[in-house]
Amino acid sequence: MIYGSANDKPFLQGGRDYLDAEGVSYEEVVLSAHRDLPELIEYLDALKQSGEKAVILAIAGLAAALPGVVGVKTELPVIGVPVPGGPLNGIDALLSISQLPGGVPVTTVGLHSKAPLNACMVAHRLLKFAGME
Repeated sequence: MIYGSANDKPFLQGGRDYLDAEGVSYEEVVLSAHRDLPELIEYLDALKQSGEKAVILAIAGLAAALPGVVGVKTELPVIGVPVPGGPLNGIDALLSISQLPGGVPVTTVGLHSKAPLNACMVAHRLLKFAGME
């Protein structure tokens, strides 16, 4: 899980509860595509070099640049999780993620209280499907 802001972490609690109950290991980092771009790219490069197989949840609100940047910098599956907030209550984040240009393969979940759970369930299914769990 890559959060664009530490403030977004509480929104994912339902998803973390699911992963914990299912015994799925996960890692959480806070790296903004706007404020921490060099560190984000370094993190993704290190992940690639490690050979780790994973599904990345990119959690972001407002302009939600994080999922697109992550999608461009990795070949791992990326699920964008829009966070409600700001003047448009997350609609801007949802549209930013769902309208990424061709060649940026990022999927997204809806914009509601159960979206984090759905994102974690999809990630878990992808891991099981790929034989990584």
